[in-house]
Amino acid sequence: MTNIDVIVPVVGSRTDDLTTLHRLRSEALRAAGYRPSFFYVLDGDLPRARDTLAALARSADDACVIQLSRRFGETAAVLAGFASTKTEHLMILPAFEQVETASLGRVIDALADADCVTVRRHPRCDSALRRGQSYVFEAFLRRVGNSKFRDPGCTVHALKRTVLEETPLYGEQHGFLPLLAANVGFKVTEIDLPQARGDAARRVQRPRSYVHRLVDVLSVFFLTRFTRRPLRFFGPLGAACTAAGLLGLAIVVVQRLLLGVPLAERPALILSSLCVAVGLQVLAIGLIGELIVFIHARSMRQYRVREIIEAGAEKQRAKPALRTQAAD
Repeated sequence: MTNIDVIVPVVGSRTDDLTTLHRLRSEALRAAGYRPSFFYVLDGDLPRARDTLAALARSADDACVIQLSRRFGETAAVLAGFASTKTEHLMILPAFEQVETASLGRVIDALADADCVTVRRHPRCDSALRRGQSYVFEAFLRRVGNSKFRDPGCTVHALKRTVLEETPLYGEQHGFLPLLAANVGFKVTEIDLPQARGDAARRVQRPRSYVHRLVDVLSVFFLTRFTRRPLRFFGPLGAACTAAGLLGLAIVVVQRLLLGVPLAERPALILSSLCVAVGLQVLAIGLIGELIVFIHARSMRQYRVREIIEAGAEKQRAKPALRTQAAD
């Protein structure tokens, strides 16, 4: 059997019966030919989940519980679990059922041809409202983040160790791991697994969750497109704002010189001057960002080598992974 470490972040109220879930997942992975070790990471003070997992760790030899000192978020929980893992191949699963447990082995099998494997829940068995929400989110992420993945809301992933070592994660970017890994240069594939019945019964999230999700998507949009070229983001914004302000000032001046319109008590003058000032500040932010990137350019690797085939050698030797940046 192949050893594999499984990271399960336990956050908030999004948990199922962890004891039953652990047994089913462990049986499914062992039946697929893998020897799993589960790392449950408790994000903050969750007494009920802690008691359940503590009892599980005492009775099962493949479970480890990591308690964080306070609530840091799901991404921090994943990274804390990763720090305790040792195997080359890893798996990240939510603390609730998203896909049919019996099919989890297929996710790890797909790592034979990829660096990271993500899952699309298909066929889906939830309501038309839930499917509509997923479609809107997927379309928006595809538009602003160049995402090719069809179910970004699914957090079932299998990946090689180097993916988490070289893909920068912070904040609440755990859900965008496949997109960020693809941006770094890893080969990411998506496979279809049947959606679990328990996942279909979950309620619609609170409005605050959608706002947070929108902010996370915007941050990913900037990170995947403008990390090395910040002026390409701030430049057009600043230039447009400055041009609009200069145009407004020109109109005001022409009206004053040719038509005798007084400048006093004219909101257009104040608004145009403000646009010019804001535009120049935005341009300055972009230039400062370019200077920072230029200073650190030597330490920022712009490519990733998958392998090198040496002349006269019969075997292919994979080189250590190097960080990459997608072309802007």
